[in-house]
Amino acid sequence: MAVNVSPDALAKSLQQSLSPNAAERKQAEQYLETIELAPHFVVPLLQLVNNQAADANTRFAAALYFKNFVKRRWPQSEDTEDVVSTEDRKAVKSEIVSLMITVPKQLQLQIGEAVSIIAENDFPEQWPELITDLVSRLSATDFHVNNGILQTAHTVFKGWRSEFRSDRLYTKINCVLEKFTEPYMQVFVTTDKLIDEHSGNQQALRILLHSLMLLCQIYYDLNCQDLPPFFEDHMAEFMQTFHKYLVYTNPNAESDDDDVAGDLEEVKSSICEIIELYAQRYEEVFPQLPQFVETVWNMLTTVGAAHKYDGIVSKGMAFLRTVVRNPRQKELFSSSESLKLICERIIIPNTVLPENDEELFEDDPIQFVRRDIEGSEAGSRRQAAGDLVRGLLDQFSSETTQVMSTYIQKGLERYAASPAEHWRDKDVALFMVTSVAVVASVHSLGATKVNELVNISDFFKTQIVQHLQSVGSDSEAPILKVDAIKYINTFRSQLPRDLLLQALPLLAQHLAHPNPVVSTYAAIAVERLLVLKKDSSLLFGPADLQPLAEGMLTHIFAKLDGAESPQKLAENDYLMKTVMRIFLASRTNILPLAPAALGKLAGILSEVSKNPSNPKFNHFMFEAIGSLARFSCMAEKSAIVQFEATLFPIFQTILQQDVAEFMPYVFQILAQLLSVHQSEGSLPDAYVSLLPPLLQPALWESQGNIPALVRLLQSYLQIGGVQISREGQLQPILGVFQKLIASRANDHHGFNLLLAITQFTPAEALQQYLKPILTLCLNRLQSSRTEKFTRNFVHYLASILCIGAEHGQGVELLLSTMDSIQADLLVNLLDSVIVKALPTVVGRVERKTTVIGFGLLVASAKFQSNPRCAQSTSAVLPELYTMLTDTSVKEGKAQADRSVVDGSAAAVSASTVAADEDLDSLEIEDTGYQASFARLATLGDIKIDPCPQITDPALGLGHVLKPVKTKIESAAVPDNVKSFFLECVAHAQ
Repeated sequence: MAVNVSPDALAKSLQQSLSPNAAERKQAEQYLETIELAPHFVVPLLQLVNNQAADANTRFAAALYFKNFVKRRWPQSEDTEDVVSTEDRKAVKSEIVSLMITVPKQLQLQIGEAVSIIAENDFPEQWPELITDLVSRLSATDFHVNNGILQTAHTVFKGWRSEFRSDRLYTKINCVLEKFTEPYMQVFVTTDKLIDEHSGNQQALRILLHSLMLLCQIYYDLNCQDLPPFFEDHMAEFMQTFHKYLVYTNPNAESDDDDVAGDLEEVKSSICEIIELYAQRYEEVFPQLPQFVETVWNMLTTVGAAHKYDGIVSKGMAFLRTVVRNPRQKELFSSSESLKLICERIIIPNTVLPENDEELFEDDPIQFVRRDIEGSEAGSRRQAAGDLVRGLLDQFSSETTQVMSTYIQKGLERYAASPAEHWRDKDVALFMVTSVAVVASVHSLGATKVNELVNISDFFKTQIVQHLQSVGSDSEAPILKVDAIKYINTFRSQLPRDLLLQALPLLAQHLAHPNPVVSTYAAIAVERLLVLKKDSSLLFGPADLQPLAEGMLTHIFAKLDGAESPQKLAENDYLMKTVMRIFLASRTNILPLAPAALGKLAGILSEVSKNPSNPKFNHFMFEAIGSLARFSCMAEKSAIVQFEATLFPIFQTILQQDVAEFMPYVFQILAQLLSVHQSEGSLPDAYVSLLPPLLQPALWESQGNIPALVRLLQSYLQIGGVQISREGQLQPILGVFQKLIASRANDHHGFNLLLAITQFTPAEALQQYLKPILTLCLNRLQSSRTEKFTRNFVHYLASILCIGAEHGQGVELLLSTMDSIQADLLVNLLDSVIVKALPTVVGRVERKTTVIGFGLLVASAKFQSNPRCAQSTSAVLPELYTMLTDTSVKEGKAQADRSVVDGSAAAVSASTVAADEDLDSLEIEDTGYQASFARLATLGDIKIDPCPQITDPALGLGHVLKPVKTKIESAAVPDNVKSFFLECVAHAQ
């Protein structure tokens, strides 16, 4: 096999990619990006991972690069170029299982992710030997090898847990069950036997318990979608073993580190997950359920408080919650004594703030916030206890509320008697109030339904406000301030507006709190309140925010200014998200604060650009800049001068230093700033001088730059289309189009650019280039047609047809150009490509353009003079009818307007510039945020509508078709289609 990549150069580049020197690291990354396109690149990469003589860091870098390469390059679709040859794919699959077995665990995790991706795409159709290969390597004696095989199997199978049921999924599972279950059980039984035999050998136990842990995880994988007959037939044997290890104790088996779960603790957690699955899905054939309920209950009352047991406790409580929610099992918990015991001995002890969380609160505040909000992999005891309370409330609402209220009241009384000594009691009480009061919740709204037996407003007045009235209070227990803020945040959709109006200034003050956890939670709560809506309107409008905005921004920027490094500055994305939200909520009222805010943002941008580290922070920072510019210039157009003067030097540095993470953002902000000059009718000199560098091929090599650069060029064309064509700059822009159109991954961006050229440049300028443009498209259509390309091409043809619609200018232009390429070419395309593709066009404006454009074609005298037109007319009209009447082929706005998700030019050009109301609830998840390109929602899209005067497509088409009414009457189309169009014509009279 000829390898075109030097192993030594590859190793050196991977080593340099870890360098602390940014320039050296950048050079290595660029070299790697270039050579990964070389034939057989992946083979020496895997060889380096497997090279035990190589430097450990280099091997890890190779494994990491391999994983990311597989993520980027392995999946195949009609819209992506396949750079991994069939030969290389076979080579990887033949070696990767052996690699998983032999490499160290650190590398195994990276290779495992790659195996999962490859299996997801190839198994079983293109990788039928996978399971046979795994099974053939299982050993009766070498459990190091077995663990590698089991880890590989779990890596392949675990994705099934979250997959929706489908025929393909069940084909995969059945293929595995057929070959894997018998050997799996043999290893399971042997592992259990060997654990007994080696109970006094700590080293052997660690290996064997790791095997058992993997076996438990695989058991869950194989049972997660349905109960296979094999496991139903052998349930008694498996459950007996699971029960054995749920109660298993052996000092030689337990983790030596109280903070880190060992394999025995992981085994018990996994068993709890399995029995929860069976209690939830297969209860009717799970006779061991009562025994497990008793065992887990006893386990939870005796397990230690060490952090290593958190997984066992949280999974055990999750099992009990599932059981109690089952009406057929609720009798196990129905007595008042049972409820009291479960609250007293299981729930309350596990709601106390753990000691390591208190330490994290002080030592790593942002990590504390992240873990509290996002949860940890092992699961939080507190959260599990709260979930168990809600499970009890489902079946015993009043009884559980009464029992819990007793403990809550006791905690509040102890705190009242001695706040400094008993602050933990109030912390527990506040957590339990939330657990008892919340019946249903969603992240975007907080609690959506509350327990009617809990008066959340009264509790706010008597127990919450006291912690927020003074920033300096609770100095010995700032966690109580966090609890109070979280209470407001949780019940924001349920508390009356007058209490929230009282709360907002208090939260604003706490943005200045010296404890980072308190100030961060205050920022989170402020941000959530500013997007809160009631009766479809924002609860807090610009007028409500105006007295508070300056103080809030001052406090937040002061926190950010105190950071000691770019990484620390960018660490707290919650603060930057709140800055963004204040700008969005203030609207044009932000103008008086804009100069100071812009200065602060510019300083932050300059600092973090030295070493970008937190993508979310970066995104919110640029959204903040975009929203500040948008509303400031909306209020006072002259504000653009200061924005350009402040930002341009920083942008120039970012572009010169090739800060890849920020360049797409810079291009988008430039597009926004340029759009402010729209009324001037020409491009400002600064932007004119910037245009040639923007067209340099090197910028377009980065995939992340492409959508942003296209959006910027659209702004150039919108404002200076006439100027660009007059000064001869249209040709290099069309050169960009040529590059984009050749790529399956980027052809839709090429059409986005082409639509802007067609819309914003004079028709006579376009005319000279139309033949080569269409020739390029037709060549691509013939050589590498995809559905995405075809629908974008059809929509583009329609946009040409709509040029000068009242005079038929676009129809004449397209017909004559097509005929100059080949006689009757358009008619041939209609028959072979266009007619079938018409209904696939997405987006409201695009569908309107397509309907009107091809209606104009059908109605034109030149088209009708062609003898073949009658047949084509009869084929086109039913498809236009479908586009106008069949709702099943119409895309929703969110789906059609986001090309970053859909990959459609229609998606970009369909939407207008983002409306103010679209920004009210802006979430990063809804903006098309990705690692390589993050679309700024505050920028919005260029409106490209060739026929804006037509608001009703059916009525507009009726006007268009009036000249061919008699042709419609005689067309060979279904009666309902004919009557529909005749009715449209009649209404248009």
